[in-house]
Amino acid sequence: MSNVTIQKRGNFYQYKFEIAKVDGKRKFLSKSGFKTKSEAEKEGVIAYNDYLNTGNSF
Repeated sequence: MSNVTIQKRGNFYQYKFEIAKVDGKRKFLSKSGFKTKSEAEKEGVIAYNDYLNTGNSF
């Protein structure tokens, strides 16, 4: 699994990170619509930490 990556899509930014594999295929969680890169980074880190602290084993 990797850390949060930030991508610019048009006029907005998106965060993206890898989650548990399903049937041997890599799956990602992403959300876009952030006006600034720092907003996307901040929300991405929060989402990534929430994902890691769910208490579920994958």
